[in-house]
Formats: sequence, C-alpha cells, structure tokens
Amino acid sequence: MIDSIKTFGDSFMYGSDLSDCDGTGMDNWSQLTWPALIAKDLDLTYDCFAQGARGNQFIAEWVIGQATNNSLVIINWSWIDRFDVHIVKGKVTTLMPGDDNTTALTYYKNLHSELNDKIRNLMFIHSTHCYLKNHNIPFISTLMDKLLFDTQWNTNPMIIRLQEQLQDDIVYFPDNQTFLEWSRANSYPESDNWHPLEQAHQVAADIWLPIYKKAINTHINNLKD
Repeated sequence: MIDSIKTFGDSFMYGSDLSDCDGTGMDNWSQLTWPALIAKDLDLTYDCFAQGARGNQFIAEWVIGQATNNSLVIINWSWIDRFDVHIVKGKVTTLMPGDDNTTALTYYKNLHSELNDKIRNLMFIHSTHCYLKNHNIPFISTLMDKLLFDTQWNTNPMIIRLQEQLQDDIVYFPDNQTFLEWSRANSYPESDNWHPLEQAHQVAADIWLPIYKKAINTHINNLKD
C-alpha cells in the first residue's frame, strides 16, 4: 500500500525561492512544490530528501538510502556537470562550473570532461533505477539536463547502451521538456536563481496528478497479481 510520496533531487524539488522556504537545512523544504501539492491532494505523507546545489551522486545515495516500497518515489535528476565530493565525516560538497574556489577551478580546468559526466551520471541513474525495480518500489524520474541523452558528441558504446536502457524510465513535461524549459515556454514567474515559482508548481501539480495516480494504482494492481 502506498501511503507516502518521497522526493529526491536538487533545489527544484527542495523548493528554493518559493515563499514558504527559507533555504536553511535539509528539513525545511517547501510544501508548495508540485510533488508536495500532489501529496496533499492525495492525502499522503510527504517527505523531501532533496537539497539545493547537489548532483546526481548525492541524489542516488539518498534514493537508495531512503526509498521504501510503501512510497511513490519522485526523482528529478540534476545537471550532469555537478561533481559531488565526500569530505570529512561524510559531509558532501558539490563542485559546479560557476564556483570560484580553488578545488572547483582545478577540477574544471584539469579533470572535467563531458564524456566522464555522461558515464558517471548514467551509471548513477541506472544503478538507482535497478535498485528501485529490484525492490518493487514505484518511481517516476524526470531530469534537468538533456545532455545526458545526447548521442552526437562525447559518446561511446557503453554510453549508448546505458542511454538506451534508461530512455523509457525518464518522463518529461509536455512537449518533451524539462521543468525549467516548460516553465519558461509558458512564461511563468521565475526567481533570479532560475527557480520557477508558485504558479509553475501549481500547474505542474495539475499535470502530474493523474500520472502519479496511475503509478500508484499500477503498483497496487501488480501487488494483487
């Protein structure tokens, strides 16, 4: 029986810049994101394990660590050029191209490559999806970065096969768009940090509600079979 929705991702799922979110701490997520609104509409418990400015390694760790088969797992995978690093006592920091600290500058100047981004992120996502399927945990995955599925540049047979494996597991907003693309195409208000605001999340909730219901009902029917 599904009695909760659990979300995983970065700031877009955490709800950064929404009116009820002060952005402090992992437990102060917004209740105005589209998954939170749907959980309320379906009278389900809502838990958010997203955190701002994180990459896909961080997201994968939290999905595998926190997903349960009584929950519908909602994942919004982040940009693939974010590089998560474990430091002292399990703390995670994320290097991003715009960072101006010494570590980030060294990494993006000397070590970063798009080929490596694709390999690392495809493997994180593939292993996460395999875990969820093996444990009969229903999930819906969206993404922010379509570069993950680019086949023209920086590719190899391994990348192509992983892309083929994952293609059917990723769902999109209308017209095959990411959340940000869709929000901008509809001219919804957006913060200076690229975060779509309340109107976009409310309309997104209307779009995804029947999809979440179908995923929950399919899971229940599969258990009966």
